[in-house]
Amino acid sequence: MLNKVVKKFSIATASAVLSCATIGTNPLPSKAAVIFGNDGLSGGFRWDADPRILNGNERSLDGGLRYSLQGGSYQAYRDLFSWNVLPSVSEFQNAIENAFNAWTLVDPVSGLGTDLFFVADLETEVVGTGRGSVNTAGAEIDLLAAIDGTFWNPGDSGQRGEAFFRASFGDVTLTSGTTDYSGGGAISGADITLNNNPEAVYSLDFFQLLLTHEIGHAIGLGDVEFNINPGVFIDDNFDGSSSETALATLTNSWAGLVDPFNPAASPLSLFDVPNADPGIDTFGVDILMESFIPSALIGDPSPLRNDDYGGRQFLYPFVQAASVPEPTSTLALTVIAGLGTGSTLLNKRVSSRKEESNN
Repeated sequence: MLNKVVKKFSIATASAVLSCATIGTNPLPSKAAVIFGNDGLSGGFRWDADPRILNGNERSLDGGLRYSLQGGSYQAYRDLFSWNVLPSVSEFQNAIENAFNAWTLVDPVSGLGTDLFFVADLETEVVGTGRGSVNTAGAEIDLLAAIDGTFWNPGDSGQRGEAFFRASFGDVTLTSGTTDYSGGGAISGADITLNNNPEAVYSLDFFQLLLTHEIGHAIGLGDVEFNINPGVFIDDNFDGSSSETALATLTNSWAGLVDPFNPAASPLSLFDVPNADPGIDTFGVDILMESFIPSALIGDPSPLRNDDYGGRQFLYPFVQAASVPEPTSTLALTVIAGLGTGSTLLNKRVSSRKEESNN
């Protein structure tokens, strides 16, 4: 039996996010670092840091976010898909684990870590709808496959995925320790469904990247397209006056600007960012949560970029511990000072591969 404090809440809304993997570019305006359930910088849907139980099931970050697979094993889930080269079970397991682990890595620019972590719970049977959407039973995040999804039909050959989560409005506890954070709400369950029509043939590298993108949705991040999630691009300084300024301001790190105790008070703003050049399609601008996933990220074990890390820090703020001098260093200084006295010695809607060129 779970020995946890239980928060009572009711389901108020279901937020849907989608990504479909095809090669190409999208001419529509775009936004990034997208979240849901927010009003400006206030609120946002996120997993609660405090224990929370819904219908007898734990639904919070407490103990890690648990995930399960359709079929109940890595081999069974692997065999639901078509492959250009059939991966071994261990290779497939590593790809899934690496997709989740990508969201737990230390941000290499800001040095910020995260309290997010994920736990395989394959003994819990997944519970889906059979056609995408979401059923909050099963594990906190269920991984499914379907030939007939919400956004594709039987016979579809695209490498596609969709992720839906259900959330409730109400106060939550942030990973930074802030309690009763208001304006948004708590995610109570997420389903990730990938297209497994026989015509959809995956490489293991792209499968891992697509799943990493979908996991971003499952923790509360949205696709960047304007027509899917308008008006919610969070950034510090976007300047679209030229390709050079767009590149500089869409690739700089802003995670360190997030107020970990009150993200709504962070020195950030909402911007409209064209899915063009200058903008998202500027050469060198790669964001994992673009729904046309940049091809440059395929095979990268750390595919998150500065905007992705910024979105993670905004939803799940991490408090960097103050550095403390090593005791041996203090002792060494004391000894040297003593010698000197006597001797003068002295750290998404549609996903696809975005091809880049210098043209």
